[in-house]
Amino acid sequence: MTKFKVIFKQVFMKNIKSPAYLTMILMPVLLLGVVFGIGKIIDQSQTAAKIAVVGQAPESAAIRQLKGTDYTVKPAITTVKQAKQALEKEQIDGYLTVNQQAQITYYQQQASHDFDPSTLQNQINQLQLVTLAEAANVPTAQIKQLMTPTTVKTVTVSVEDGQQKIAQSQNQDVTQMISLGITVLMFVFIVNYAGIIAQEIATEKGSRIMEIILSSVSATTQFFAKVGAILALVLTQIGVYLVIGLVGYQFLKQQVALRSILKQVTAVIWTPPIWYAIAFLVVGVLLYTIIAAMLGSVVSRMDQVQQAISPLIIMGTLSYMGGFVLMSHADIPILKILSYVPLFSQIMLPVRFANGDISAMAAGLGLGLAIVALVGLTYLALIIYRMNVLVYSDSGVLKSFMRSFTLLKAEQK
Repeated sequence: MTKFKVIFKQVFMKNIKSPAYLTMILMPVLLLGVVFGIGKIIDQSQTAAKIAVVGQAPESAAIRQLKGTDYTVKPAITTVKQAKQALEKEQIDGYLTVNQQAQITYYQQQASHDFDPSTLQNQINQLQLVTLAEAANVPTAQIKQLMTPTTVKTVTVSVEDGQQKIAQSQNQDVTQMISLGITVLMFVFIVNYAGIIAQEIATEKGSRIMEIILSSVSATTQFFAKVGAILALVLTQIGVYLVIGLVGYQFLKQQVALRSILKQVTAVIWTPPIWYAIAFLVVGVLLYTIIAAMLGSVVSRMDQVQQAISPLIIMGTLSYMGGFVLMSHADIPILKILSYVPLFSQIMLPVRFANGDISAMAAGLGLGLAIVALVGLTYLALIIYRMNVLVYSDSGVLKSFMRSFTLLKAEQK
């Protein structure tokens, strides 16, 4: 166990301090700063207008008590003289005059904050209606009933086999965007961590230091220590992103322009599609890392690494592109089938689940298949790693890999 810890710590500490890893960590911070800055600019451009309401009409006092997101009424200003003085001193952006016939005029300077008085129209109409109803001695209960606003509820439905069904989530678009964001992150993880572990093994083989290492520790211990270190790097990065997200949320929710978006995000963040996407992220990265370790063990020099893992990267790219296609064309048969195949499912199934094309049970089945494939490929990768970690050949990556399978078949006989 001590040897495992030594190798684990060496691989973990070496990579966590690398410029590439630190760049991946800092990118969300920079993105958060950009979003925060944009929100700040939008907030400044959407500052609530300061207005005053003057006039002797019965509705004037009630209008002064109104509140809105794009305006603030100064109740202390009640006369035209006070309003003109305040406007001249730029203490207010404009003022409304209300006559006895409830006709409203809005006065502002050319340099005043832009404000559309029509936003008050519905509220003022309601106040006038109440005033007229009270003058006509309409009972209070009827006035309340008359003033009750009509509510509109939107329900998203889907039609399956001629039957109309209510969709699983009213925030499906937000769920899709978050799931898609996780799949983009997954692709970045796959490319980076597959390259890291393949280069880690190839560097030790190319420098001939592998013989010294394996003289004191088994190939099995070394293999799992390296894979464990990569998993720890992945979980560390996810943990850092979660902390950045929580801290960023506290800042971003103060931005008026972003509140409605954040409200939608928090409404779906705890839903099954998001958690399945995170589970697929971890399993998918491990799958590709295991295969990259296996491929890295058959190379003899560092310049062969990219050649060895390029098929794996191409497979990840195809999966990534398939996920984007499924966002808008979910009825393609070949993509439906591929979405359950390990090495493709980690990106495609979360997208399909977020779209509402499959159930949680189907997503769970795909995740289960990916885990079974992970166990099987880990066993195979360990065998290939043991066979090739001390083998040096100039015959090329493909021939070395095929020779490993030939030897494996011979051993089984």
